Amino acid sequence: MKFSTLSIILFFNISFFYSQCTTTNATSCVCEDGTQNCLLLPDITASWKGISNNGWTEYPQVNAGTSQNSQGPDDGRIRVTGSTPNIGHGSFTVRGVDQNGKRAFICGSDTIFNVSATGDFTCPNGDQNPKQLLLQRVYKKDSTQMNYVDTWTGSMAYHPSHGHNHVNDWAIMTLRIQTSDPNPLSWPIVGDGAKIGFCLMDYGQCGTTSGSTYYGHCRDENTVYNQGNLLLNENFPNWNLGGGNYNCSVTEQGISSGWTDVYSKYLEGMWINVPSNTCNGDYYIVMEVDANNYFQEEREDNNFTAVPVTLTLQNPANSPQIPLISANGSNNICSGGSVTLKATAGSAFLWSTGETTQTINVYQAGPYSCTVTNYCGTSTSAPFIVNSVVPNAPTLIGDTVCVEGSMTLTANGTGSISWYDSENNFLGTGASFITPVLNTTTSFFANNTDTYMDSTFAEPHTNEIGGGGYRSSDQYNIFTAHQDFTLKSVLVYSDAPRNITVVLEDNIGQTIDSLIASVPLGESRVNLNFQVLADSNLRLGVKDMTASGSTSGLYRNNSSAIFPYELPELLSITGSSQGASYFYYLYDWEILTENGTCTSPSLEVLAVVESCAALGEDVAFKNSISLFPNPNNGQFEVNFNTRKDADVTIDIIDIVGKTIQSQSLKNLNGFVKKAIDIKNFSKGIYLMNLTFEGKTYTKRFIKD
Repeated sequence: MKFSTLSIILFFNISFFYSQCTTTNATSCVCEDGTQNCLLLPDITASWKGISNNGWTEYPQVNAGTSQNSQGPDDGRIRVTGSTPNIGHGSFTVRGVDQNGKRAFICGSDTIFNVSATGDFTCPNGDQNPKQLLLQRVYKKDSTQMNYVDTWTGSMAYHPSHGHNHVNDWAIMTLRIQTSDPNPLSWPIVGDGAKIGFCLMDYGQCGTTSGSTYYGHCRDENTVYNQGNLLLNENFPNWNLGGGNYNCSVTEQGISSGWTDVYSKYLEGMWINVPSNTCNGDYYIVMEVDANNYFQEEREDNNFTAVPVTLTLQNPANSPQIPLISANGSNNICSGGSVTLKATAGSAFLWSTGETTQTINVYQAGPYSCTVTNYCGTSTSAPFIVNSVVPNAPTLIGDTVCVEGSMTLTANGTGSISWYDSENNFLGTGASFITPVLNTTTSFFANNTDTYMDSTFAEPHTNEIGGGGYRSSDQYNIFTAHQDFTLKSVLVYSDAPRNITVVLEDNIGQTIDSLIASVPLGESRVNLNFQVLADSNLRLGVKDMTASGSTSGLYRNNSSAIFPYELPELLSITGSSQGASYFYYLYDWEILTENGTCTSPSLEVLAVVESCAALGEDVAFKNSISLFPNPNNGQFEVNFNTRKDADVTIDIIDIVGKTIQSQSLKNLNGFVKKAIDIKNFSKGIYLMNLTFEGKTYTKRFIKD
């Protein structure tokens, strides 16, 4: 709850000259532009006073304790108090229902309207946490009359335990290093803040005197620290518009003009996560409200504030810290594409490319490094490898047909095949394409789109995280998979050559997958290729270490582990079988995920049209020949039509011209379906020759 101990002093009744401006009477309402007809818009800011006035607390990286139940330890956090004043001419009114009492929910790609104004809601697909669309109500002054406009915007999440909705993505908090750029939102980010879901309400007045609780929070310019003219109740011509009594509910919440909402630093989500390699020094806490501009306001450029802070509980200044480089998404690059690279936050950057910004775009594969200057000193990252992805072009097989005939074109590729005409019009997908009826030889085109896998490595990358030693007991680390992925490999350290059994288990110890590996003395990487499905409290450990002699086993750390080790939206290593200080045996987890696609160049294939009659060929027979499927695994059907008492010979010929199968069919009549089986032969391109009445008709096919 929001500072509940203070609320008793906030809602006293104050009568102002401006009290006639209400949600039902616009007589004394003042328009921003001085006219008599206008939208009375809010203007939400973030208050530097709310943060600077004992509104933030720094915690060390280890042994910080837990400030509140069920919020986890405060290790590596900065807790922040947020204050969001409304300094506009209108109320900031958020509604969870329309005029008919209906709520709108996002379920997949559909919007579903629910008649119930209260309670939880479950989508037809079973999703129990759908986003609820919300309405912003903007009051409209028409001379002395007050009207309003409701607009669907943004979304909310229902909290059954609270009985109300929280506005999603309301505020974002970050820890940044100041640069020469005048815009704090452009400064390098050190620690990512949490996106906060506020329950918007009139928590306190902007104040009338210096003794007011939130005196100093409301200013006409909060974007500059310790600046801006103080705004008191009497400075708002439409003060209290909205009622001065917004509270949290499913149906309505908001902030009246001249009021502020406040969230304590001890509430859920009110923190910034500070990376373990952060050094002591001077930073800024930056808080941005309505970062996605969901809501309509008088100004959209003043929704943030930046407050200077000095960290003293992190790494000592000039301690050696190697900067890290990360890719925005994939570290793979397609032909003609690019990859965005970002370095650890700092005050100065020098990339191996010569660029001097924190983030760069690269267009070629290869290693990239960056020298970063921050409070830790100046140091250079390890090379970050950008890989080139070159999808295989498809193998295409054309065909020949008689005039006014159609044919099937065939492609074989490792991914998804797309077909196009000569003007690059999309025609369809799949391994085969049936042409329209053709009268002339026509060119078609096809390309191949491959899905590629990205490798991401989870900390700790080595065993150098504290004290430890070699052990042989069966132990494991605990982790949560936020999505499905492949656990490709891990790093181990052994004091002797030995066999080990690496085991993936569920949360009750049932084996999901296992592998026996032989590891040498020292450091080595074990390939696992375990398929991991999204789940909580999974276990990854080692059993059955065997070695000759009296050796101990694999290295494990018994101190300085700092859980969780996170790969955002992918993986969280949360602990071990022996508690929070231990990390067991398996380091530098290599995670494979499908992270994008690349498309090959398009290749041409000809659909050849012949005057079969002129060549002495049987038009009806030739146009009736088809193979299905094509490509195939060596088992397929050939179909054709013949006249009565016809004979047909079928020969299968490999790529070097050798006949591998031959059969004669006698006394045929009408439609023929013949099964072919060459599954024991090698993959590749083959020819099928059908001989009918002295003429040979050829079809190509692919055995994959």
